[in-house]
Amino acid sequence: MVENIGIARIPTAEEQGDYKTLGGTSPKERFLRELSKIGQEFVKKHLPFDEQCAKMDFDDRLERVEKESQRRHGFVRQSDLNIDLGDLKKYGDIKRFELLEDDEVLEFQNINNTKTAVVTGHNMKYKCTERNHGCTVVVPLELWQEKFGKKTKIVEKE
Repeated sequence: MVENIGIARIPTAEEQGDYKTLGGTSPKERFLRELSKIGQEFVKKHLPFDEQCAKMDFDDRLERVEKESQRRHGFVRQSDLNIDLGDLKKYGDIKRFELLEDDEVLEFQNINNTKTAVVTGHNMKYKCTERNHGCTVVVPLELWQEKFGKKTKIVEKE
């Protein structure tokens, strides 16, 4: 009969440098999960959201934290990677964006056996004032009319 003898010891700092946490979520995964929740709120409201800047800022913060942990301990400690995500809603602040274009979304429909282009919404093209990358928001016609109060026009195509 073999007895199970538990031998436990605390790993050295050199050994800890090779350890990886299994089964947990990484800081990046936690961040992306929260970013997608906040981003969906802005999509539902048909407002611009600067997801690209949020990702770049988080990557920069994570890199700084990892470097500092590496310098202090000789390895990156998991406890150092518990980064506060902050207020991600600031990336949806309308002051971050400049409206570049407002294009109509046309959908061809068969009305009285004639192909007719019907305006179903608007593509609002914005530019981020921080890093100059763009984003497009699709606004349904009803909401666009409420905001801007303009009438639609029907263009006939043969």
